[in-house]
Formats: sequence, structure tokens, C-alpha cells
Amino acid sequence: MYKLNQIKTIHLEITSKCQASCPMCSRNIQGGVDNPFIAVTEITLDDFIKWFPVDFIKQLDRLYMCGNLGDPVVAKDTLEIFTYLKSTNPNISLGMNTNGSARNTAWWTKLAELGVVVRFGIDGLSDTHALYRIGTDWDKIITNAKSFIQAGGYAIWDMLVFDHNQHQIDDCKSLSKELGFKEIAIKNTSRFHNGSLNVLDKTGKTIHILYATEKSKDLASKVHQYATKPVEEKKVISCKVKNEKSMYVSATGNVVPCCWLDMEWMPPHSFSRIDYMDIIGRHLNLHDLSLDEIFNEGMFSDIEQSWSNIPLRECSKQCGEVDKFLEQFSK
Repeated sequence: MYKLNQIKTIHLEITSKCQASCPMCSRNIQGGVDNPFIAVTEITLDDFIKWFPVDFIKQLDRLYMCGNLGDPVVAKDTLEIFTYLKSTNPNISLGMNTNGSARNTAWWTKLAELGVVVRFGIDGLSDTHALYRIGTDWDKIITNAKSFIQAGGYAIWDMLVFDHNQHQIDDCKSLSKELGFKEIAIKNTSRFHNGSLNVLDKTGKTIHILYATEKSKDLASKVHQYATKPVEEKKVISCKVKNEKSMYVSATGNVVPCCWLDMEWMPPHSFSRIDYMDIIGRHLNLHDLSLDEIFNEGMFSDIEQSWSNIPLRECSKQCGEVDKFLEQFSK
């Protein structure tokens, strides 16, 4: 696929911790009970310095923090790691995805001064946002975003659209411009299975119901059609991370090509996890092996070789191309 000295981008999940309980996040079951397979942990500055040699950091074009599970805003050493990266490689581009509902304004000002591009997950206005982003504070997010923007930060507003907030899209666009956001991204989700989702509390009681937009229903239908095709029909893989020479590092230290292939937190009986273990055999982790040793194991090339036989289930699902399905997903 590619070699260690060709890596240009790191997708880093600095933590599996998060103060939010978003109902479609794998950290919990529909916003309620925590996923028992998740190790709650984070990467420290000491870990990062030990794992990534200076010469390796200098070859990078980009590092961004965005997790399968956690939010970088709650990790202890997020700012410190960004500072270390910038001092080691002044030309590196830095980014972060976050719900923005933590830290004080001084912290956000320092983040802006480091040139970190931040995508804030803001799903509507004050009356609708927390129906999905449970456990976050809309007013605090806006305060933090203002501090970041006023300090020169490049901010992007990411809005997940549901039936309950779709009437606020134009208002969110107007507010984003007023506050100084550089961009706003309106996103529909494919994670609805039947057009609705019961949101649960920690006892398993339904507290409200999320409903999909028509666009989300259409998107979910297309994804389902594609996902249920026989894997033999999805052999043509257009690997995004191969094209950008990227790798993913999880909060536990696992190294894989992309976030879709971090299977450690999935149940042992998960088909995707079984597929992965059949090909790779074990999780390759920076607590046990160096980056050189991980790449010398041949995992990246083993995954690529699977594409000409029976691709990994996640490779087919995320990067397989049949009848231009991926293009349909983005419309």
C-alpha cells in the first residue's frame, strides 16, 4: 500500500473520552448505557513523543484529531500535543473535530494561535442542538467558538440535520456568518435504519425520539442497498487513505490505515472484527511495538492484497465502488 516514510497524514484519536452522549455514537447504546467494549483512555504528550520520532513528524503534511469515540477537547494534552507538533514541524497543518462544549476561553485562544482548523459540531440553535448532542451546552459552545474566532481561528460549523432542526438551516447559516465561521457544512446521516431512533437514558428509558429527514432516509436506503450486495460484487476498492498516504492511531494506540478498521472496541462476534482478525491476526499497538515494527509486520500490504480476493468487509463498505454508489452517497 505504502511505506512508513511515505506517510503524510495522521488521523489521531487522542481520547476515547467524551462528555456527550450522542445517540448514534458507538460509545453508548442510543444515548444510554455505555458500550462495555470500549477502553476509556487517552494519549498523553509523553506517549506521543515516544511513539513518533522527530524525523517522522517532520515528513508530515497534516495531523487532525477526530475520534471514532472521543472528543479531543476533553483530553488532557490536546493543546500540548498541537504545540509540540508546531514547534517540531512549523509547516504542518493541524485540525480538530469537536463538540466544543468544554475548556475556557483562554484555552480556545491558544488553540487559534497555533493555527488549528476546528470543526464545531453544532446541530441547530439553542432549542434543538442538545436533542442529539446530549450533554453539551449550546451557549458554552458559542462562547468558545467566539473566543476562537476572535483570536484568528479558522472555524467550520458542522450541522447534522434531523427532522427536528431542518427548519433552522437558514438561521444557522446566517448565524455562522454573523459569528465569523469561515464555512458551514450541512450533513445528513445514513445511520437511521427505520427512519427513527428512540433516545434512551442510562436506565434504558426512552426520553425522546429522533426522526430522519427525507434525505437521510434516502441516504440510509442507498447505503443499505450497497452494504447488502455480495462482497464479490464490491471488489473494486478506491482507498481514500492510500491516495492521501494517511494512517489512523486510536486512543488505545492501535495503528491501522483508517478509522473504519479500528476493530478493538467492537464486540468479539462482530463480522467486521472477525474479518480483520482473520487477515491481520492481532491488533498492532504502539504500546507494544514501534512504528517501524508495525509497518514491518506487513499489515498495510496484507489489507491491500485482500482487495483482489475477498476484501475486508469494511473496505468494501466504505471504499468499494459499484455502479457509482459512492458518488450517490455524496449527493
